[in-house]
Amino acid sequence: MKLNLPRMAAAAAAVLLASHAVADSVQKLGFIDTERVYQQSVQAQRIQTTLQNEFGARQQALQRLRDQGIALKARLDQGHLSPTERRRIEQQLIALDGDLRRQAAQLTEEYNLRRNEEFAALQQNANRVITELAQRDGYDLIIQDVIYVNSKFDITDQVIRALNSQ
Repeated sequence: MKLNLPRMAAAAAAVLLASHAVADSVQKLGFIDTERVYQQSVQAQRIQTTLQNEFGARQQALQRLRDQGIALKARLDQGHLSPTERRRIEQQLIALDGDLRRQAAQLTEEYNLRRNEEFAALQQNANRVITELAQRDGYDLIIQDVIYVNSKFDITDQVIRALNSQ
């Protein structure tokens, strides 16, 4: 394969010039920490409370089933059981374990579905607030979820305040 050095150099120069042109055109830059928005905004806290109210009783019921299983296992581990009693407790444990797994899987699925629905609405609202903030304050570029950002670009608090004021 024959390398065409002048063409490769020209292509590299074009890429560099284009990236500098884009960088030069950005005058005002902002950064959003979405994780903080999802943890600290009033709407996010309301979502957590709503989910706790909606699923708390079922989570407690699952914990009671786990506790029953622990108690049955402790009885088995004592070793002072007749063979009939041991089989009965083992069968109870198997049935309890199956019931617990089924209920836990169902609860997890329903919880995640509701959580995703609620946070999707929050995300849409946050995106709207971010867009309004960017247009109002003259931002050229707002980014989120980066490895490092200088704190002077962080406008997360402004977004949280705007969300909380709604």
